[in-house]
Amino acid sequence: MPQVIISICFILMGILSSCENNSDEVQRITHFENAPDEYTENLDMFHNDSGYTKVNLYARVSETYHNPKHITKFKKFLRVDFYNKRGEKVSTLTALRGTFDHDEGIVIVEDSVRLLNYDKEQLLETEYLIWNKKDSTIRTNRNVLISSPKEVLLGKGLVTKQDFSFFEILEPTGNMNVNKEK
Repeated sequence: MPQVIISICFILMGILSSCENNSDEVQRITHFENAPDEYTENLDMFHNDSGYTKVNLYARVSETYHNPKHITKFKKFLRVDFYNKRGEKVSTLTALRGTFDHDEGIVIVEDSVRLLNYDKEQLLETEYLIWNKKDSTIRTNRNVLISSPKEVLLGKGLVTKQDFSFFEILEPTGNMNVNKEK
């Protein structure tokens, strides 16, 4: 019996000492060069100040990369709700995809971009725009269509605040209604 126990011990020691992780092999199997550092589904992020929501960002898929540049890619759908100082939702930006450059403080959104102002019932439609978080501006150099119950405006290029309360079309096209204020 003691010889059996000694034999089993030698076999177990042989098995345990023969197991070895080759770090190069582990790295080859588990490392994906283009994989994100962080991956999130149904990201729902709020930015609050003094107890009031200022911005709510929702993305179906979020991928964050730290190298070579710190960016977050939003895929499959992105919605950003903007709120006024009283915490009331004033506008919503949607797109199919976007990229947040953390160092520059800008969000670039693309594909089926829409910006809606609730009070004025005006809707901006374009294929590309840039939201600058630092100064709360939104701009594009692409074609834009702005519709409201009163009119439809067309042009190329636009600058507005994130609440879309006032805007400037840089190169307007088509007919426009101009009302004189008294």
